[in-house]
Amino acid sequence: MELKLIERGDFHELDCRNMVCPYPVIITKLAMQKVDRLEVLTNNPPSVRDIEKIAEKEGWRVEKRRDGEVWRIRIWR
Repeated sequence: MELKLIERGDFHELDCRNMVCPYPVIITKLAMQKVDRLEVLTNNPPSVRDIEKIAEKEGWRVEKRRDGEVWRIRIWR
């Protein structure tokens, strides 16, 4: 599993689509150590809840929206 961050404007995009728990959370935690503004893409609803929890626990702000089958979770500090 490779951590691929793509710079998209002010945020780095992390594509976690088609991954099941716990992988999106693990990869998001790793990415949070590298960047301050992250947009995570996932189509796994439990991951949306879990990513939001870990980000808020670490003091990051969270904004999420659903785009069809994909959730876009923006987190930043």
